[in-house]
Amino acid sequence: MRNLRFWQKTYLLTLAVALVALCGGLAFIGWQTQQQMLEAQVEKTRGEQAFVAQSLVRDLEVAHSGTGAALREAALARSYGDYYARDGAYLEVTRAGVVLFSNLPGEPEAQFSVQPGEDLQTWMRTSLGDTHVVIVKSALPDEFATYELSYARSLEPLRATWEQMRLTLVVGCAAVALVLAVGLFFVLRSLSRPLERLAHTADTFAAGERSVRSAEAGNDEIGTLSTSFNAMADAAEADINEISRIAEANARMAASLSHEIRTPLTAVRGYAEYLRLADATEDERDSALRYVVEESEHLQSIAQRMLQLFSLEADEIERVPVDLSEVARRALRTAEAAARERGVEVCAVRLDAACVAGDEVLLESLVTNLLSNAVAACEASGIVQVSVIAEGSRVTLSVSDTGRGLAPEELERLGEPFYRPDKARSRAHGGAGLGVALCVRIAQAHGATLSFRSQEGEGTVAEAEFTVS
Repeated sequence: MRNLRFWQKTYLLTLAVALVALCGGLAFIGWQTQQQMLEAQVEKTRGEQAFVAQSLVRDLEVAHSGTGAALREAALARSYGDYYARDGAYLEVTRAGVVLFSNLPGEPEAQFSVQPGEDLQTWMRTSLGDTHVVIVKSALPDEFATYELSYARSLEPLRATWEQMRLTLVVGCAAVALVLAVGLFFVLRSLSRPLERLAHTADTFAAGERSVRSAEAGNDEIGTLSTSFNAMADAAEADINEISRIAEANARMAASLSHEIRTPLTAVRGYAEYLRLADATEDERDSALRYVVEESEHLQSIAQRMLQLFSLEADEIERVPVDLSEVARRALRTAEAAARERGVEVCAVRLDAACVAGDEVLLESLVTNLLSNAVAACEASGIVQVSVIAEGSRVTLSVSDTGRGLAPEELERLGEPFYRPDKARSRAHGGAGLGVALCVRIAQAHGATLSFRSQEGEGTVAEAEFTVS
């Protein structure tokens, strides 16, 4: 049983229970029928014995009316015995224990006598030699009470009927068992096939074929299980795809981080070796040290940005009411110096009074980074505009520029850590491709959505939409 499949175990156990119930039921029915037939035969024999006794009493009255009564009694008893023997019945007539006539084929297995005044006695299925009979014995009534009449009816025809009935039941039970076994096999096999297909689907899914789904349908338990499996597979596939995406993003970020820090580290090491080995002038030493400091600051900036990214993912920020328009004004003042150096104009278009719940420092970092990226994207005489628009429960922070714009494939990857659309320009200005990624994290931490629209040659628009209660 341990090595059998579930449907095979179910088949064998169900078949065994069904066969036990079938055979037990048929055996009980056969036994009950046999008992009823035997009781009917006993009642029939009782009636026949009573009839013979009454007839014998009348004839004995006639026989006692003249002389030679004893001879006439014996002849009368013999005539009764011969007559009923033709019908398969046996008689024994006794008077005061003396047998007047008997054609019983043998002695009964048990002997008994009937006392005057007692009711008739019955032996059921008594063996007389090789013959099984039902014997009914009683004393004759009234003045013939010393006479006893034993009437026996053979059970051989009944036994033959029983044997035929038993054979019929056995054959019928075997036929029903065969039909039941075959039918149950096909029924359970057909019921198990959807489960096997579902198991095969699960194995295929586990083997890596994530798109496979169960085709079973219906409102029964198998259909419900199939629906649940498909829902689980959808959720698992989505989780696996998300994990794969995150793993791929992390791998890209690790590769980008490695590439990003290799350049300043190489520069620091190169200048350090130069200062250690070269016979440099004082100006050359100052220049080399200045490069070492700049590259060290660049590495420190990367480390700080990375720390901000991971801390925003791990911790809940403390939210307080913050006036977003005031935050935008401070960020504008911060961006003006860098904008003047590049010949870019920064200005506010519309700053509505808007109070949002969040961290003021992080929100200022969000606006500052968006402005810094917009300024860096513009050439001389470019324009960067910022606006804060409050409409009902929505507050929209918008930063637009007239820079070179982004291609669709660049816009799709914008926000990935260490991704720089214009690597040469970003690297020249100390960028590591972490500013936009940090802005995305800050927006997410505040329950806002940050989106970008851009067209090559026309500029880029960044919009952060907040919901206020």
